[in-house]
Amino acid sequence: MISMVAFKPLIVGILITLIFFSSLYYSITLVDWFDWRKNALSDLGNSVKSSVAAQFNFSLLLVGLLMILLALNYIRHSSKFSWILFAISGFLLQMVATFDEVYGRLHFLVSIAIFTSMGLTILADSIEFRSKVMLGIFILYTLIWPSYFFIKTYTGILTKAAVAEISSVILFMAWFILRCTKAPR
Repeated sequence: MISMVAFKPLIVGILITLIFFSSLYYSITLVDWFDWRKNALSDLGNSVKSSVAAQFNFSLLLVGLLMILLALNYIRHSSKFSWILFAISGFLLQMVATFDEVYGRLHFLVSIAIFTSMGLTILADSIEFRSKVMLGIFILYTLIWPSYFFIKTYTGILTKAAVAEISSVILFMAWFILRCTKAPR
């Protein structure tokens, strides 16, 4: 019989993913102004303009903390370098929640940092594991933002980054769940 302890990294990974996506869904359903084409996800966490800012930002803080704990307790045992980037991504997610859009340029810089860190985490892990699947996820990840800027510039369909952000998060979470299956138990 397989004990529950053997599944801890995967359970924690799924829990983190569920917390993030359920919070996002809950936040979007509680506001009538969110539009995937005209908003960034962090608009939901704007402490001045959003009625769901407290719960949305709290979920980002919680998910960031759980990511750091997962990195320290499991991922570092099977990684030389990517676990550090993963923990940094968790910390940067907390910084996105802490320095919401009210902070202007600081929020923008932290947002760039987290999406860069997430991509570098996937790349480092794909190199450490010599995984073609993870490398494929990284390649798709790197195509998201240039595609977003191309579509925004040449069609005007997307004025804000929510679609690019959620696409990045979905790929990161796909890598993340895959990574949790490889973490030592």
